[in-house]
This record gives sequence, structure tokens and C-alpha cells, in this order.
Amino acid sequence: MKKKTFLLTHLTIAIGFVTLTAFYPQPGNASNAVATSAAKETYTGNLIYFGGTRGTTTAIFTLTVDSYTPDSEVVGITGALKDGGQDALLKALRKQKRGTLQINSGIGLDINAIWMTTDAEGERQITALAERWIGVFEARRGSRSLDYPFTYIELFIDTKGKGDGGLIPAAKVRYLGEKTIEVENFGIYPARLTNVKLKS
Repeated sequence: MKKKTFLLTHLTIAIGFVTLTAFYPQPGNASNAVATSAAKETYTGNLIYFGGTRGTTTAIFTLTVDSYTPDSEVVGITGALKDGGQDALLKALRKQKRGTLQINSGIGLDINAIWMTTDAEGERQITALAERWIGVFEARRGSRSLDYPFTYIELFIDTKGKGDGGLIPAAKVRYLGEKTIEVENFGIYPARLTNVKLKS
């Protein structure tokens, strides 16, 4: 597996924010074909949070993929973001549930969209987007974090079902072009996902 370090390769750090560019699949490109298999997949690994009031903390995560978002729906999702911004994207995402993210033994977060691309060597990039939980106090206070209504996950998995990636618990997304979005983290660094394995 080619080395893909989430924090260094995919992120640009500027003015206290972390942003990344996520590439969406292109129709008709075989090497970037989107998986639509109905077979359930489960990925587990370590979740490492950096910074914050508690310093660096670790947890166990489980990402369950019930199904992948078809290419036509991915195009619709990005189109909603382009035409109506984050509010329109949230509305489009709420119609779907494609999987679940669980941290330790907590209640799982519904994942609304999951897509996967493969390169010529068979290595996969799995991207997931979810409407994040917003607490009552956070909503009443009108915190700036309300502008970051998504949870974003990115995994890089080799042909043996192992890999790494990153997670942005509170993310803002912007449309950049036909096949790209920009994801901004509310905070300094996203969480790292390490020792990721596809459960057989």
C-alpha cells in the first residue's frame, strides 16, 4: 500500500483551520468506479483526538457500511451543495442512511452518504459524510460551531483490507468544482484513524 498520511498529504493548515479537498468519482472512469454493493462492510480501528481541553485522547471506532451511495446520488448531493449551500446539502443528506459510526460503546451516528473509489492497484478511498449531532445547549447559545454541521470521514484501504485515515467531527463543506469539495475543520486538527481493518 502506498503511504497516504491523512494529516500531511490531504490537509492544508492555515489561520488555525484545517481544510482538505475531497475528490468525488467521475462517471465513466473505470479506475474511479463507485461501489454500490449491498454487502455490509465493517471497519474498525483506533481514533486519536489531538488538542482540546483534555489533550490527546484515544478511542475505538467502528464504521459500518450498509451500502454505498450510487454515483447518480453523489452527483445530486454535490449539485445540492453547489446550488443551495450547506442547508440544501443537509436536506439532501437527511433522506438517506448508508451506515453507522460508533465511538467506543456509544450510540451510533447515522452516516448519510458513503462513496468509494479505487485506483489502478486496487487500493480504495472511502469517504463518508453525516449530519452531526448538535446539542441543545449548543443550539440555544448560537455557537459558531453551528456553521459546521457535518461529520466527515476518509479512509484509505489497501488490498489486504488495512489502512488509515482521518475524521473531522465538526466540518463545514464548500463546493469547489465538478469533482471536488473543500472540507474545513472546526478546530485545529482532525482526528486520526489508525490501525484500520476490514472485519471479515
